[in-house]
Amino acid sequence: MVKKNTKESKLSKRTWIVIALLFLLTAISNIDKAVIGFASVPIMKELGLTPEQWGLVGSVFFLLYSLSAVFGGVLADKYGTRIVIAGMVVLWCLIQFSTLFVSSFAFLLITRILLGMGEGPSYSLAMTAASKWLPKEKRGVGLSIVSIGSPLGVAISAPILLNLITNYGWRSAFVATGVVGVIWIAAWLWVVKAKDDSKGKVDAKEDLAKEDYDQLEAQPESGFLSFLLSKNFILIALCGFATYWAFTMGLNWIPNYLENVLQLSADKLQIVVAFPWILITVSLLSFSFISDRLFHKTKSVVKGRVFVLCPVLLAGAVCYFFGAMATSSSLAIVLLSLGLTFGVITMVLGPATLIELAPKKHQGKVQGWFMAFTSLGGIVGPYVTGYLVENSSSAATGFHYAFQLCALILLIAGGLGVVGIRPKKVEKPTTIYTNQIKKV
Repeated sequence: MVKKNTKESKLSKRTWIVIALLFLLTAISNIDKAVIGFASVPIMKELGLTPEQWGLVGSVFFLLYSLSAVFGGVLADKYGTRIVIAGMVVLWCLIQFSTLFVSSFAFLLITRILLGMGEGPSYSLAMTAASKWLPKEKRGVGLSIVSIGSPLGVAISAPILLNLITNYGWRSAFVATGVVGVIWIAAWLWVVKAKDDSKGKVDAKEDLAKEDYDQLEAQPESGFLSFLLSKNFILIALCGFATYWAFTMGLNWIPNYLENVLQLSADKLQIVVAFPWILITVSLLSFSFISDRLFHKTKSVVKGRVFVLCPVLLAGAVCYFFGAMATSSSLAIVLLSLGLTFGVITMVLGPATLIELAPKKHQGKVQGWFMAFTSLGGIVGPYVTGYLVENSSSAATGFHYAFQLCALILLIAGGLGVVGIRPKKVEKPTTIYTNQIKKV
């Protein structure tokens, strides 16, 4: 019988501070992404950009995102998350400040490519760093607290950034996010020490559910490539791809849709634009809590993680589909907000599921590759949306096509995931040991 370490289940004050800093890290990262969407109308007017060009602005952000996510995971495994995260945020700040000098479409593209490169590893490194400080039975909620920094940061900052854009010009919002990043770096380096990168190296028996322990023992620690090519990883990454398609469409296009198609006033826009991000915060906390309870009760990755993740993605597909057809502005806002809300659940339960299934030795690289594959949705989604908006009979029609396409992608990912993600059935450790003796 696996013994529980009761000390591991209690979180220290310092642990809570680290989790809070990682919460702020994901908040800053997402605000840096979202500010471009809030400023879309004035930027397009000033630089004379078409919808298709604006879609390209959203897509190029993820051009190097995938590669840097992988590279960041490798660096974190080698040098530790503390220094890699700090260097990453330094780059964010420099890019945000450089936006002061943007005066052309090409310059804007360069800043978005470089910012995407800097932010590629952010989410996976935050999840990896947080998992080192959290006991297994509290990872779902703990990672969720870190993750909700993304939507909650946008919800809180949206009125502030829109006010800055309206009163001081769109560049002021970028400078403000850069200043916040500088403050965060100082706090991170002061609280987290180099020795803290060794946290989380616990005995595998204490860190796995009983039904999954035999599988880990039978799986060689060097099996990184075989895991990357496994059905489980591919399907989890597909769910992430669908999530990022929905997520980046929300970041880059929904504020534009609300202002140009639904014709919301500036005052209403400041309120409504924060609505989906508040819902996402509540959703991530609620579903991660449900997932943790089921996982604790059943000791099953499938019942506790997969059977929460995939049905929620399917619910997101339904909301996007009917939101695209809604004739009432209020109903469209509610349904599209719910579609975005349910569509981003993979941000928490994807990494949480991978932590249970991936080899312990390769956690950083696995999370990095997960973000690399999922961020491909961020490359394709914004551009396809811009293409549909520009080449349809009207902007409203183009947006409706884009929302329905997003619904289809969420439907495929959620449907395949719910029937296909299963822990691999392998031989018991005792059987493998016996076979090895026979070979000798």
